[in-house]
Amino acid sequence: MQYKRAGWRIMLAVFFLAALSPETRAQVLLPEDAVGIALENNYSIRITRLEEAVLRNNYSVGNAGFLPVANLTAGQSNSNINVRQEYLTGQVNERTGAKSNSLSAGASLNWRLFDGMRMFNAYALLRQQLEAGELRTRMQVENTIVSVLNSYYNIVQLRQRLAVFNTAVSLGEERVDIAREMLLLGSGSRLDLLQAEVDLNTDRSQLLELQKLIDGASIQLNQLLARDPSITFTVEDTIATMPLLNFKELESAMLRSNTLLLATQIDIGMAENTLRDIKGRRMPELGLNLGYNFNNQNSESGFMKTSRTSGINYGLTANMSLFDGFNLNRQQQNARIGIENANLRQQAYTEQVRAELLASYKAYTSKLQMVALERENLKTANINFEIAGERFRLGELSGIEYREAQKNLLAANERLINAVFEVRMLEISLMQLSGTVLPE
Repeated sequence: MQYKRAGWRIMLAVFFLAALSPETRAQVLLPEDAVGIALENNYSIRITRLEEAVLRNNYSVGNAGFLPVANLTAGQSNSNINVRQEYLTGQVNERTGAKSNSLSAGASLNWRLFDGMRMFNAYALLRQQLEAGELRTRMQVENTIVSVLNSYYNIVQLRQRLAVFNTAVSLGEERVDIAREMLLLGSGSRLDLLQAEVDLNTDRSQLLELQKLIDGASIQLNQLLARDPSITFTVEDTIATMPLLNFKELESAMLRSNTLLLATQIDIGMAENTLRDIKGRRMPELGLNLGYNFNNQNSESGFMKTSRTSGINYGLTANMSLFDGFNLNRQQQNARIGIENANLRQQAYTEQVRAELLASYKAYTSKLQMVALERENLKTANINFEIAGERFRLGELSGIEYREAQKNLLAANERLINAVFEVRMLEISLMQLSGTVLPE
């Protein structure tokens, strides 16, 4: 029968990509492929990685002050002067165009031997800054992965809806043909035909709107992948959800791996390091200096015609701050307050993330129940549409009643597609909150 399986066609059309030829299916962009391309090309990730590379270069013993500083200097000076010298004895020495020159060279080495452990604190701070940079890179990677997957599955659900309305348009065209035939046979009315055409155009309009949304979402995904926005691709035909997630496992993973939570732990370490650095300023500093100097002078005026000196100089320096107007006391108190603030921020963020995780998990379990309910609703709507189609073909059902059954089927399909999509989005959100969204 013409309408026997018409209702099932809407459901089956959602999976029409599965029947594509191997050549066409080879062009399907898989979600893991999209993530891989983004990790390689995304501009935000690349910029963050370069910023991390700067911090990695800064993490060195030399930058922390462990190594000595050596300098080499050299200079040459020349002069041409007029000299008139009159002595107490009455003798006068006058010379025009007297030339003189001086050559100097030297090498020096300064090495801070002890500074109250501040160089060790500086090295620890550089390490913490690098760890914070690594977490910023990880955070950017996680955000990009979430954006890519959200965009990808948005396209999947839009294409599923497109397939549903493609079938609806096909059925609408058949309805218009039947209404036209019934009008010619005298068993129908002009009103039924016009209503069928209006409904058909409504579905066609929805089809165009969905195609526009797909085009926009595809451009957005290409942008996230940092490639030509005009590249065309297709996506998977279904949204595969994960096995049921366990809240306790998610919460345990969150406490271990949540990126922002790890960042608050580094903030605590930095605050503690600041306090150690301030305490180190109360201790004496000890330095070693070593140098070699060479100087050669020649002059056609004055008391010495030539002078040459060379030699090594060396020594130790020590200094210690005895009083600085209680500034170190003030800074030390502020550092302790900073540590307390960092601990409070960590506690507050831990509770915030735990609350977000619980809220998302409850929404996730609720959506899973909704998916099961909508699957049952879709089955009922399909049976109802089959019956309506048969009765419409026999003339026992008006076009308006038939359209109502079709609208119910369309709504059931869209609710199921949307529910599955929302479950997938909540899964991704839960993985991000638990710090497990990164690929292995």
